[in-house]
Amino acid sequence: MNTVLLTAGAATGGSLISMLVIYAVIIGLMWFFLIRPQKKQQKQIEDMQNNIKVGDSVLLNSGMYGKVMDIIGDTLIVEFGLNKSVRIPVLKSTVARAAEPNLTVGKKAELVDENGVEYEYVEVEVEVDENGNEIGEVKKSK
Repeated sequence: MNTVLLTAGAATGGSLISMLVIYAVIIGLMWFFLIRPQKKQQKQIEDMQNNIKVGDSVLLNSGMYGKVMDIIGDTLIVEFGLNKSVRIPVLKSTVARAAEPNLTVGKKAELVDENGVEYEYVEVEVEVDENGNEIGEVKKSK
């Protein structure tokens, strides 16, 4: 009777250890694929925020671009817009990235013919009465 109890106890202890090993592996994989990359990205963002200098253009988390005029501890004095008198103190942690705004405006043509000429395709519908006379036309851009 003792041998039956010992083997049943050994099997239970072995399955408990294997279950703990499986849980440890799952937790390790979650840390490796989820937490570690997030911490690495956070460290890169903090390094970028700490390397901002006076004169750099920055993009804030609110979507506003500005130019750094002064740095006081963890606070940046940022100048917004073309009016040079709008200066607002913001925390370094609100800087999303150091970037210049793209102020160029361009229209991309939808089609290009065999000569390389760009054009926009416009479909024209003409209304015709029962005699075949044109009444008007409706333009539809595609």
